[in-house]
Amino acid sequence: MSNQFRSIKPEDFPTCARILIKAYSGEPWHNTWSHDDALLRIEAIMSGFSARGYVMEHNQEIVAMCLGRIDYYYNNWRQFCIDEFNVMPDYQEKQIGSKMLTYVTDTMKQQNINRMFLITGGAEAARFYENNCFEVSNKGTMMEFVLNDCFLSLDK
Repeated sequence: MSNQFRSIKPEDFPTCARILIKAYSGEPWHNTWSHDDALLRIEAIMSGFSARGYVMEHNQEIVAMCLGRIDYYYNNWRQFCIDEFNVMPDYQEKQIGSKMLTYVTDTMKQQNINRMFLITGGAEAARFYENNCFEVSNKGTMMEFVLNDCFLSLDK
């Protein structure tokens, strides 16, 4: 049983869409994604010039992915924003996710990236990241603007 890590290729996108669908169908999300929506999400993440994507193959089958982008700031400050990190449910709790994070971390260090960050939901997901050296950050506030709930007027 061999594991191989590599950069994602466009031909991997449909497989990664299936992984996203399966990963989000269970706890804690219970999301119902269509294949088209999942594929659009992956294509959108990977469309930018600073996009980075990595997959892990187990016996030549993709079982995990990490997709995101490099954010650039002053003083050569760079961070990797993880937009999607998914492991096939059958491979969860088998150290696959931890191995994938180790690979991504090592890759980011080689690219002189200073920090990695993400937003996650659910206590179980947060525990996974905390067990892999992520910390809860209080350096910012996540804010949301629900367009249908608030009507701003240019007349104000």
